[in-house]
Amino acid sequence: MQNNFDAVRLGLALTVVLCHLAVLSGLPAFQPFLAALSADFAVKGFFVISGCLVTRSFLSSASGREYAEKRARRIYPAYLVTLGLAWLVGLVNTTLPVGEYLGHPATYRYLGANAIFLNFLQPTLPGVFGQQLVPVLNGSLWTIKVELCLYACVPLLVWLCRRLGPYPAVGLVYVGALAWGWLLPHVPGLSPRAVTELSRQFPGMLHFFALGALFTLQERRLGPWLGGLALITGVAFLLLRHNAAREVMEPACYASLVLFLATRLPVQLPLGKWGDVSYGVYLVHFPLIQLFVCWGVFTSAPWLGLGSVLLLIWLVAFGMWHLVEKRWLRRSPRNSEPAQSNWVAARGGKP
Repeated sequence: MQNNFDAVRLGLALTVVLCHLAVLSGLPAFQPFLAALSADFAVKGFFVISGCLVTRSFLSSASGREYAEKRARRIYPAYLVTLGLAWLVGLVNTTLPVGEYLGHPATYRYLGANAIFLNFLQPTLPGVFGQQLVPVLNGSLWTIKVELCLYACVPLLVWLCRRLGPYPAVGLVYVGALAWGWLLPHVPGLSPRAVTELSRQFPGMLHFFALGALFTLQERRLGPWLGGLALITGVAFLLLRHNAAREVMEPACYASLVLFLATRLPVQLPLGKWGDVSYGVYLVHFPLIQLFVCWGVFTSAPWLGLGSVLLLIWLVAFGMWHLVEKRWLRRSPRNSEPAQSNWVAARGGKP
């Protein structure tokens, strides 16, 4: 089936790259990226696409164990390589003597905490990027633990859809995720910063993921309406001024737009023919940008530096796909069409 999932994911990843470039460098030349692009939209768009494709993966899996193994093979090998790359970046750029860096507890606490996705426990390495605007080594990794929590929810989400019907089940999840964000400010002792941080953690992104799952389960019905839904929800989102109303509309707006671009464009964009590099681009860009900032590349030649860092990010992501990710993926002979058939069969022949 013709689709543009690879192209949309790569576009979302590059959006995050350019926004992080503007924030990490602080240079005026790059600040227009923040006005024209939204990393928030890109990350939430990733969750929508993940809900769609991971639900397909679950429905095409012979067992829960097979599903879990496929998710682990997709996420963990490239993630571990990224941690090793960041550790080496730290080794090259630490202000500490090499021996002190290698013997510092925080050096290994970084590897241990991040290996189990608890990035907030040790986001920095000793003597590395401490004088930069953002001292964090890889600020993109927070989404991976959210992804894993969402993966774990797929069996329950599909079960609810079979028990209640897809629309009531996803509506229930939608309300629950919104309630999470609305209730957090009323929790005693939580600072505004903590509220903001927790609101984007699990289950705060569950409704974006659930809308992607709903599309997989109801693609034949929803597909022809995506363009109209994207237009209506997009106009409503732009016109609404009350924050709570915008929060209600935002997931439907983002999901319909991203899924329309991924599945309903009349042409197929062949950006995936060199490999699925979007995950690698997302994982490795942050420490590589930090490296260029540390070396002053952007200060002396911002646009040459931009081209150079984008090329380096792509090369590393390309190599990681072909040398690591692709080798660990064990592709199932079942595709998304049988997954849809499994769902129809479970509903007694009713799509």
